[in-house]
Amino acid sequence: MPIEATFAHPQNPFGELGQPLNREKSIGQISVKADTESATTLIPIEDAYPDGGLRAWLVVLGCFLYACTVFGWGLNWGVLQDYYHTTMFPNTSLSVLGTIIGLANFVSLMLVKRITDPNPNGFQQKMIAISCSLAYLCLLASAFATKVYQLFLFQGCLLGLSQGIGMPLYFSLCSQWFLKRRGLATGIAVSGSGIGGGIETLLMRQLIVKIGYRNTMLTFSSVHAVIWIFAWFLLKERLAPGLNPTAKKRWLPKKITGSFCSVALSMFFGVFGYLPPYYLSATFTRQMVTTLDSNSLLVTVPLIVMNFCLGIGRITAGRLADIFGATNMFFCSFFIGGLLQMVFWTFARSYATIMVFSILNGLIGSWFMSLLPVVCAKLFGVEGLSTITGFMILANSPGQFVGTTIAAVVLSSSGNNWTAVSLYSGSMQIMGALCILYARFHKERSIFVKV
Repeated sequence: MPIEATFAHPQNPFGELGQPLNREKSIGQISVKADTESATTLIPIEDAYPDGGLRAWLVVLGCFLYACTVFGWGLNWGVLQDYYHTTMFPNTSLSVLGTIIGLANFVSLMLVKRITDPNPNGFQQKMIAISCSLAYLCLLASAFATKVYQLFLFQGCLLGLSQGIGMPLYFSLCSQWFLKRRGLATGIAVSGSGIGGGIETLLMRQLIVKIGYRNTMLTFSSVHAVIWIFAWFLLKERLAPGLNPTAKKRWLPKKITGSFCSVALSMFFGVFGYLPPYYLSATFTRQMVTTLDSNSLLVTVPLIVMNFCLGIGRITAGRLADIFGATNMFFCSFFIGGLLQMVFWTFARSYATIMVFSILNGLIGSWFMSLLPVVCAKLFGVEGLSTITGFMILANSPGQFVGTTIAAVVLSSSGNNWTAVSLYSGSMQIMGALCILYARFHKERSIFVKV
């Protein structure tokens, strides 16, 4: 018996086919009609999502593994940058080397806006396969790089292009399977960036010292390929209830609202201050604690700890978002993260205080990225979630591109004054926190409400 299902969001009182629904009965429900019956069955939204089960959690595991290797690679850049600056290219400034990862981030984020919504033909999984294949070739080619321009090509532009094809898909797949526990599921998946970043940072530092740069990159590219193949078979797409896979795809939502601009501006400003502590951690530790051997693992331990704490923090953020609201926790991430940099990082001059800052910044200062798809789903609904999330990720591309480069320029222009760096970086995160307030209070004016 053919079934027609129409879904209505609180923000969208019309079904996917454009027919108005009864607001008093249909908001928060799926209206299911059989063509041979006149009666309409209303199904709660909660029943339309698995919200658990083996298949759903396997998808989360697959996204977690991709985050470990794709996003974790970016957080591992601090080790490579420090190695390039001290060993391979000692005459190249930090601002130039920082532009390599900035270029990779910028190119990848320029692509995410056009990745379309889920469809039943396996579109997302095909794009992920293409993304991983190209990324493997880039990592493999970079093993043989001997010039800075070759790093710009293989670890910058082309790697960013490869990762950008699949990046928004890792963010949005979990939202197709979860509703009540969407924050937790997304937090677990994206926490892989911190956990993977910590593991890769630990391994990268040891391997470069023991087997050299080329063999290290060959090892990393091979391990990444094996993990990507395994993770790909764990993924499964699921069409969100009520969405029409044949509907015209859009670059932007049907209506640009103040809340949309509020979230976009928050991402735009906040990310300028997000990455400097990660990319400059090894250099900062080496310069502040001069008694450490430059080849010692202790130089990168703060970065390793920060990455692991980032993973733990994102899982915690997902749970806190389910309890207190994703938008509330999104604000706290930027605001508290900014204060930590302006107050704590400014006065961190011993190894112990650097470690404490690394722990706190990792646990709190990076929640916003894992909460972004949940915030978008909360404010704008799941229709077009992949495209909306992609646009929000695109909004942070300038900060990803030149945020760390500006920090390096501030450092050199101020006579190696790290206080100037921490104040610049922290103030940008505070700005990101202030920008999200419009969307937060436009949704709900009361302070003590889950949003």
